[in-house]
Amino acid sequence: MNVQSLHTSSTPSTREGLIAGVLGAAVVALFYLGVDLTRGLALQTPSVLGEVLVMRRAAPSMDAVDTTAVLVYSGVHLLSFVAFGLLLTALVTRAETSSVARYAVLQLFIVFELFFFGLLAIASETTRGLFPLGSVLAANTLAALVMGAWIWRNHPRLQRAFGRTPLGAPEMGER
Repeated sequence: MNVQSLHTSSTPSTREGLIAGVLGAAVVALFYLGVDLTRGLALQTPSVLGEVLVMRRAAPSMDAVDTTAVLVYSGVHLLSFVAFGLLLTALVTRAETSSVARYAVLQLFIVFELFFFGLLAIASETTRGLFPLGSVLAANTLAALVMGAWIWRNHPRLQRAFGRTPLGAPEMGER
């Protein structure tokens, strides 16, 4: 089954959200795989995050990969992005007819950019050191751009709405 056939069947908003979430998760995973490879230990990121955030270990292994932690964290990571993608597409569908909802989409992306960094900052001293703000912003920005491009491409009404009414302004006919 290809992406186009997923998009054209009966529940496009759900499919768009699922695909957007998978795309975002893949971008972040590939970004950190690249970071891990440059550090010399592939899959260190999901291993550490799995140990700290999911398995609740205070002192994760920094020199060995825990396969269970990688698998568990990867599942949580994917489900989190899919949930975000579903929320985003539901909001975008509403944003096609509401300038306030279009403004909310912008705010959602800002929260998306910073949420994970905040989570890491409070999770553990180890995660704080592994994920400087710049790398989190870079990974999340790339994911947001890919997810946003996917959704933008599939919502021509949204494209027209942005050109017609500024963010937050009342729609024509509303007063």
